Amino acid sequence: MNIQVFSEKTGIPKSTLRFYEEKALLVPIRNKENGYRFYTDAQVELAKLIASLRLINVPLKEVQQYVASAESERQNMRRKWMETIRRQLDLLNLQLKFLDSNPNEEIFLMEKETERILWFSAEERQGRFAKFFQLGREELEKHGVKINHSYLKHVSGRENVRAMIGFGIANHLDVSKISFFEVEEQLSKSLCVATYFRGNFTAIEDAYQSLIKYIVLYNYAPAGPIMEMYQGEQLDAVTIFMPVMKLGGE
Repeated sequence: MNIQVFSEKTGIPKSTLRFYEEKALLVPIRNKENGYRFYTDAQVELAKLIASLRLINVPLKEVQQYVASAESERQNMRRKWMETIRRQLDLLNLQLKFLDSNPNEEIFLMEKETERILWFSAEERQGRFAKFFQLGREELEKHGVKINHSYLKHVSGRENVRAMIGFGIANHLDVSKISFFEVEEQLSKSLCVATYFRGNFTAIEDAYQSLIKYIVLYNYAPAGPIMEMYQGEQLDAVTIFMPVMKLGGE
């Protein structure tokens, strides 16, 4: 059948069929005399399959690979695509939940990029950890290590608080000779619910309570612990966040 008939039979525009031919996905027989395209009945199902994969945003290279693969490999690829779509659905549902919650300016969504963090433990009264940030920063500066962000992760206690103090650094740096830090962690890329706090840090618990209340009220599922994140050397303002969804296929 010619391209017009094939287009009508499959519901695929002629321009799209030409594109499939250009990418060697669906190659018609060519009439040697006039160069006209002719398709076979056997190509109808293949054309519909290719069109279906493209409609669900499967990348062109993966469609090419799928068409050329055996059934066992096709099953693996379908499982991978299904997992990707499930993650996209989870993300959309979370975004809808956020919008439906009628959030105010105090609560916001934040995408937290993956980051390498060095941690050490500290104990102090609530809101008085500045000296520990200074100690960690001085230790890294002695070794010429640039700091991206500073973090505090609550471990236990309310008045006397046990916490982990962390510093985000570049992945390529060798810190094997720095014994000051106790733990190294690669923080996963995540979508987070967050709030911002500035003021008297002995009252920072109020910001924590506000964030936790929001998370519980709207049934967010924690994907990691609540943390404080400080920008650069600034310690008078902080972003408090909780991961609610891992991103990047983790």
